[in-house]
Amino acid sequence: MSVHARTLVVSGVRRVASPAGAALFATFVLTLAAFNAAMNTVLTTAAGTPIPTGGAVAEYGVSLPVPPALATLLALFALLVGAFAIVAGTRAFLGHSVSRWSDPVECLTHRVVPATVSVLVGSVVVVAAVTVGTAFLVVPGVVLAGHLLLVPSVLSAEDVGVLAALQESWQRTAGSRVELAAAALAVVVPAAVVVVGASLSYLLPATVEFGLGVLVGAAVLSTWLGVATEAYQRLGTQSSPAAHSSRSGRASRAL
Repeated sequence: MSVHARTLVVSGVRRVASPAGAALFATFVLTLAAFNAAMNTVLTTAAGTPIPTGGAVAEYGVSLPVPPALATLLALFALLVGAFAIVAGTRAFLGHSVSRWSDPVECLTHRVVPATVSVLVGSVVVVAAVTVGTAFLVVPGVVLAGHLLLVPSVLSAEDVGVLAALQESWQRTAGSRVELAAAALAVVVPAAVVVVGASLSYLLPATVEFGLGVLVGAAVLSTWLGVATEAYQRLGTQSSPAAHSSRSGRASRAL
């Protein structure tokens, strides 16, 4: 099935404008705030600057009054919670059209631990690939973003591993890479303009800038997931023999 950038973005936003989308956005706000503050704490300590008592503004922005080791653990925990939110959110978005995910219990329990870990690893791989591609004149990064857009959705909705999800996403998006890349840009570019503009204004207090960055980041992640889920559904369901054998061999509902 062909896809169009405008349709993907509009339909993706509609998916987010739902109770599941509101819960997803709130979870992303909390996890991004925790992750950013924890990383600010680690970076400030690494730079040799004391952390202000009470978690005030530090060398790298809003920080936490905790040791760097604890801040690192908090950052990792935030990443895991974010990956879990992607799994549960994708399944909830698909629940309107896929009966398998219409049950909230199924969304929250079916192979949720391996799916969460796979989404975390897969997201790191995708972000790294897109970042490296963007460093080479931007265009390769945009193309990669379009090709790998479905990875979180495949990992969340299908019983496959990271490598299989990368392959599935690459194959399914082969004929729609331009539209998918355009949809990705439509989500990211406006948010990037807002964040960069705020950071360069030198008028906002650091705490306000921190909060704005968290809210915009959560909005981008939620919308991105809505667009990815819409694209996943429009481009068809699982088709590779490896994925079919993987699903049939692991049909049990394991935590």
